[in-house]
Amino acid sequence: MFAVTRRTDTIGTLSIPELLAAWRATERRWERQAPADEVHVAALEVVAAFVAYQDAALRPQTGEFMLIVDEDQTYVGATRGVTTVLGYQPEELIGRRIGDLATPDELEATPGQWRAFVGEGRQEGRFRVQTSAGATVTLRYQARAHHPVPGFHLSRLWPPEAPDGWERQR
Repeated sequence: MFAVTRRTDTIGTLSIPELLAAWRATERRWERQAPADEVHVAALEVVAAFVAYQDAALRPQTGEFMLIVDEDQTYVGATRGVTTVLGYQPEELIGRRIGDLATPDELEATPGQWRAFVGEGRQEGRFRVQTSAGATVTLRYQARAHHPVPGFHLSRLWPPEAPDGWERQR
């Protein structure tokens, strides 16, 4: 069982199948016709359900975590693994922007990389970020635009020194 949180509110304690069902039900609500503000709220609910599901599925020993940003490059979701690697609690990242974590040398390239990413729909590589303690960490990443819902973008990140065989075990 996993405690599901959205921002700082606890939604409940659910099993992985229940989390998946909640995520899918939220997606169905998001897909219906509604005013723009209701669609945005429903999209954020999908993000919260997706993050809860991923938190339940990701193994802590891998160092893998996921971040979700909106069109303004503002974090709207983060899995718990971010704490192990970067030292931030997931809720500390909500409302911050990609540039807030990027190292100064990455800031110059970020706008061009962002345009390419959104245009192509996928991107992978390495990205240098600052931890909560101010240290610099290079992470590998795979990113997918408009996932889990349109207008929101998912990045899966992990340290390059992930445990042997980790790629095969995913």
